[in-house]
Amino acid sequence: MKTTRTTSIELLRFIAALAVMTTHFGIAHLGGDNAQYAYVVVDFFFMLAGFFMIRHIDTHEDPMAPGPYLLHKVLSFYAILALALCAQMIFYVMQYDIQGVYGFVQALFHFKWEALLLHCAGTLKNPAFNKDYLLGQDWYLSAMMLGLVFTYPLARYATRIFRNWVAPVVAILFYAGIVQYYGTLNVGSEYLGFISLAIVRGVAGICLGSLAYSAWKWVVESARPSEGALKGLSVLEVVLWAIVLTLFRKGFFLSDTDAVFYVIIFFVLIVLSFWDRTWLSHFLNTHGTGFLGLLGSLSLYMYLFHWTVISAIARFAPGIPNSVAWPLYFVLTIAICLGARALMERRKSPLPVVVVCVVFLAIACGICVF
Repeated sequence: MKTTRTTSIELLRFIAALAVMTTHFGIAHLGGDNAQYAYVVVDFFFMLAGFFMIRHIDTHEDPMAPGPYLLHKVLSFYAILALALCAQMIFYVMQYDIQGVYGFVQALFHFKWEALLLHCAGTLKNPAFNKDYLLGQDWYLSAMMLGLVFTYPLARYATRIFRNWVAPVVAILFYAGIVQYYGTLNVGSEYLGFISLAIVRGVAGICLGSLAYSAWKWVVESARPSEGALKGLSVLEVVLWAIVLTLFRKGFFLSDTDAVFYVIIFFVLIVLSFWDRTWLSHFLNTHGTGFLGLLGSLSLYMYLFHWTVISAIARFAPGIPNSVAWPLYFVLTIAICLGARALMERRKSPLPVVVVCVVFLAIACGICVF
């Protein structure tokens, strides 16, 4: 099984999703924080959105208008999100002991803004994770889409101004503002006035990702590195990959404020991965591409479905030893993700997704009634 994707990036996407999974289960099951800086991988996802946004504009003579582009983006992931939301609804009604059909419908309606990807748009007053968000981690998708609402039209119709002025200024000011005001990038549901910090963070990441595309294009068109320079860049890339893997370890030398440095690391890795000239990127882009492509394709499923597995373990197997809990968690999550991916790959219409969602909601409603 081959893939046309840049598989070094696909591996990074998988590692990013794995870091989120690890830190969330560490918090939920162990009451600690195993992957101390895993929250910065969300900025990596924002940056990829910005990279692909500018690539679309740059490689098409007539890029999509904002409406069609945003709709295309939503449709690329919404079916997966719908499955995850409906599956999580089963455990939500259990956790909060929702009673009766009316209680179920009321609970379902409570998450209307999340279903519309507008829960980062100021539609919720002081939202609380696990109560006002059905899936706390899906704020990223809302922030990404709302961030694109602001950035794509400007990038589409004023490309030079956006790439040369708006993107660098906004990336610097927004990241600096978050760090100065909150001391960490680990923000999502907080509000600065009426603007969600999730959107501010999303716009900053999208702008930085668009700059990564500009840097990549400049390198491809202008750079003619010597063999020595390529060896040096290869060593740099290996070092940066090693630093990224420290997301899985607590107590690294960075602080929460310093963790913003990871966005620079992601910037360099994105450029080098798409450039495909360094030893590591070229190896990853040409070896095991089918397997790495599969891992990358699972990243969104892992990001969205892992919380439901955490909820299931907390409900049906609380207090199980770590030696059992961790393997069970990863095996169940990957199995569910592979199943959901198979459903998405084989369906020829939205009907199978609709049917599965209805079944999940019917189970949740049945729990409320019986």
